[in-house]
Amino acid sequence: MEQNEVIQISKKYPLAFKSMNSSLVDQFFTKNATKTGFMYDYELSKWGDINTVGVSDLKNWVVDYNKNDVMPDSEIKVDILDLQEKIAIVKLEMDWAPNKKGCDYLFLIKENSWLIDKILWQSIL
Repeated sequence: MEQNEVIQISKKYPLAFKSMNSSLVDQFFTKNATKTGFMYDYELSKWGDINTVGVSDLKNWVVDYNKNDVMPDSEIKVDILDLQEKIAIVKLEMDWAPNKKGCDYLFLIKENSWLIDKILWQSIL
């Protein structure tokens, strides 16, 4: 049961971006959640600087990212790397744009329910 809940909550993260629904961030992320990572610039063939955003910036990113319908309907690969009573680590791999994959590690905590607290991510070459 816990595994299924962790997987379903983890999938709310890309769903928020795909549907441009910032209320999913309010519902399934902690109030102090952060997203830190590295995006690869495919045109310049180089890595961008490290980028960390909090919840308000994350919500702005959610409502803006898929405006041009760049997110394909592709499989979301979710692997639970560790699951304890109060914490979980999940690896999520998917296409964030055509031919542009990402690898995201989600760190979840459980108080009354599971919530995403931290995301560590990078583009996959």
